[in-house]
Amino acid sequence: MNTVVRKFTEVPVVSSENDVIKAILSRHSVSPKRVVAPGPDADQILELMSVAAAAPDHGKLRPWRFINFPQNSRGQLADVFAAALLERMPDASAEALSRARDKASRAPVVLGLVLHLDHEIGIPHVDDQLVSGGAALQNVLLGAHAMGFGARALSGQAVRTTAFRTALNIAGDEIFLCFIAIGTPTSAPRRNARPAPETLLTQWTG
Repeated sequence: MNTVVRKFTEVPVVSSENDVIKAILSRHSVSPKRVVAPGPDADQILELMSVAAAAPDHGKLRPWRFINFPQNSRGQLADVFAAALLERMPDASAEALSRARDKASRAPVVLGLVLHLDHEIGIPHVDDQLVSGGAALQNVLLGAHAMGFGARALSGQAVRTTAFRTALNIAGDEIFLCFIAIGTPTSAPRRNARPAPETLLTQWTG
């Protein structure tokens, strides 16, 4: 008599057991200077939020959120970058201010990732919350790559200024972790060398 084993799972079946690994290994950062339109559309951006939500989340705190910067807001974002530079460098030249403003329009899609870390709750520890935010970021980068886009996480001094935090309504207990620039690559990827797998692993022998 044959025994029927039922698998109760919501995990989708992939065409190859190596598809996920191949996607991870082939992912690479693409500079916003090397992407053009189109970027992900509204439905694809929501799909990226779905893959972000698949990140580990100890305690179900969801200690992160994303901000979308649509094209019609880029002029205001450019003003924010300029104000942030002036806060740090009151004597910034017109050329430097122009470069700061240009950062707002380099990619068709720009997202921001904000962390909200609860330092009071004992479980999970704040380290778990940081890991959750990093996993959400990686999921979005992998999701964009799987869709055929190029993407890169970007940060800098501007995100730590009062001008920036005030304009984006970043709360006092929040951290603006990074921007994510996404678009269609214009050239072949420049792949950086990665460490040999055996150099990343040690053996604990008790």
